[in-house]
Amino acid sequence: MAQQLTIKQIAELAGVSTGTVDRILHNRGKVSPEAMAAVQEVLSTQSYKYNLHTSAVAFKKTGKSLKLIITIPSSEKGEYWDLIRKGIEKGLNEYGDFDIDTQYRFFDQFSSLSCRTVFEGIAREDCSAVIIATTYAEQTASLCRNLSSRHIPYIFVDGNVHGTNPVASFKADQHSCGRLMARLMDGFTPQGKALALLLPRRAGAQISNNSEIRMASFKAYFTDNGKDRTVLEAQFSTGSHQEAHSEVQAFMQKNPGIGGIAVVTSNSYLVADAVEAAGIKDVVVGGFDVTNGNARCLKAGTLQFLINQHPQQQGFSAVECMLHYVLYRKADGSLSEDLPIGIVFPENLDFWQED
Repeated sequence: MAQQLTIKQIAELAGVSTGTVDRILHNRGKVSPEAMAAVQEVLSTQSYKYNLHTSAVAFKKTGKSLKLIITIPSSEKGEYWDLIRKGIEKGLNEYGDFDIDTQYRFFDQFSSLSCRTVFEGIAREDCSAVIIATTYAEQTASLCRNLSSRHIPYIFVDGNVHGTNPVASFKADQHSCGRLMARLMDGFTPQGKALALLLPRRAGAQISNNSEIRMASFKAYFTDNGKDRTVLEAQFSTGSHQEAHSEVQAFMQKNPGIGGIAVVTSNSYLVADAVEAAGIKDVVVGGFDVTNGNARCLKAGTLQFLINQHPQQQGFSAVECMLHYVLYRKADGSLSEDLPIGIVFPENLDFWQED
């Protein structure tokens, strides 16, 4: 491994003063375009690691503070978005030596109208940076256009949106998630049985960005591999367990030949509980993410597997990368790659449950 360069070594290689390097690295003071280009050339070809904690001390001396807006769906404890928030809070605590004014702007994940209202409010606020959940593509793109026009950096968690320019995005590859779900379902169910794709019902005309990608990729897997599997689609309510149970059970009664149910969101436990309550046997149910409800069903055997997207790591990485960018105005490309996808069974559940 290459030895990490010091500021003095960078200055010598670039042919500038250490003061010039310090101003570039810490985004303070003016430097000539020639000096900036020389230092950036050294940084792009040599090994240098910014130290956020050391930089925090220097940042505090400027008397400045950061206003960070985080807009994600509201969530019950132990649900998917609570896990992302937990990762965000871990990042804020890790870098607590910065003066950060953190403000959450929550929206209803099952309502594109709620998302639009919250995002329109953010578009009128002044801030240093924004972390955005990309649940609804149209609303996200609109907010990003506003932020870009005001030169406010933003980072995505849980997805990406075409036509935007985030500093980075932290997510699992949704096309891979959909195809992996299809492969697992195809392997765990009899070939003559139909499969079902279930997703929560949402207010407004839009389904979530990720659900749309997963569903399309799930169906494409069978087409691309020449597999003749019937795939049915249905929605269920998240308003109450009773409503969800009634709708899932009615769907299963109407379609008795189903061998597997793929729930394309982290609310998989609602479907698993409904199938169990109806006394339906020999149906494989799979879903996403190690939430409290999903972990309970996996242990009980009513969910057969989960696909995990590392929600806490998404949140933590978003905070770390945003601080890095606000300080240095230089995105770290190594932080913007897709996170690995985990397959969770009862046997390895303890490994995947994040603290």
